[in-house]
Amino acid sequence: MALRSILQFAALAWWQSKVADATILPVVGPQRFDVAITTTSLVDFDRLDPFAKDGRARSIMVTGFNPVASCHQKHVQPYMPPSTAAFQDDKFSAYGLPNGSFKSLQLEACEDIARGRGCSSGPPPLVLFSGALSTSRLIYSSMLQGIAAAGYLVVSIDHPYDSDIVEFPNGTTIAGLDIDSDADLELALTTRVQDIAFVRDQMANASIAAKLFSGHKLRRHNSKTAVIGHSFGGAAAASAMLEDSSIKAGLNIDGSMFGSVLEAGLDRPFVLLGHENKTQATDPSWKAIWPQLRAFKKEFEVKGTAHYSFSDLPLITAALGFQNSLPEEVGQVLGTIEGHRMTGIIVAYVTMFIDMVFKSGSEIGLVESNADFPEVVVVA
Repeated sequence: MALRSILQFAALAWWQSKVADATILPVVGPQRFDVAITTTSLVDFDRLDPFAKDGRARSIMVTGFNPVASCHQKHVQPYMPPSTAAFQDDKFSAYGLPNGSFKSLQLEACEDIARGRGCSSGPPPLVLFSGALSTSRLIYSSMLQGIAAAGYLVVSIDHPYDSDIVEFPNGTTIAGLDIDSDADLELALTTRVQDIAFVRDQMANASIAAKLFSGHKLRRHNSKTAVIGHSFGGAAAASAMLEDSSIKAGLNIDGSMFGSVLEAGLDRPFVLLGHENKTQATDPSWKAIWPQLRAFKKEFEVKGTAHYSFSDLPLITAALGFQNSLPEEVGQVLGTIEGHRMTGIIVAYVTMFIDMVFKSGSEIGLVESNADFPEVVVVA
């Protein structure tokens, strides 16, 4: 065997032995509270799934991130269920991640939420999250745990058939479809908006709220609700705000805009957060919606980032020790900012925005360049 092949084989063996050990992803950000993490399936019996083609009711998966002021015991839990982890291992092997990477990941969370107590006397603001097309909600779990640790109830939503894979508690999975035509995208956007509305309504269901957010009682159409999304989820966030005027704030992370919101606009706070070179100057949809945003608005560009910088992937590669060993082309997908730093930037700007809307009312840190985050440029 040639020396180069021997070295490559040895390196691969070392990587595989490294990922065989469990890696706990850290909570990045202010971390004022511990966080309990719960997953559950929700079924909307009033709506047929438009993608299933067999007359079944629309079923979705959600994860709740609940800030806890007094946590008596913590535990570690898998970052993903087994079939999803195996799927992601196969998917991201093309980017240089060794097999077993996702199976090795864990999150540390509060276990005894029933004995713990909520982080405030009244329910904290609620943040609903929708991810990118063909991307599992679970790829954002560490980032969302960081947002919850700052004092927010967070719910991430998987949208079956437009997510790459959705795994239900009984082990069944739904694989994603190819959604690329205009008609498919319009249907997917409409379905996501309906999913977001359904999840929001379910938060007022006592049994669902108790399961996800024990210690917090949420009112139907809680006035302290924000919706954020990455990529296609950012478009869904804006459209969900248009459909439900009681949602008080929205944040589009690196997503082009679609639908009637481009002309109708929004009269509540909305933020555009883009990767390097994604601005109004390069995305016509951002330019189109900007004058239609009639309340607080801000546009940011994060230098050194790419589209999937705004997910857990940079943090995962950093935590596993692979960020500097991946192929150079990966930078076109994940950017070049170190993973812990990148997650900290996202958590900081999301929480500064929703703090401004629901807590302090202060625009400090959002309206001008922030010395703590020189990577972030205020574009408009």
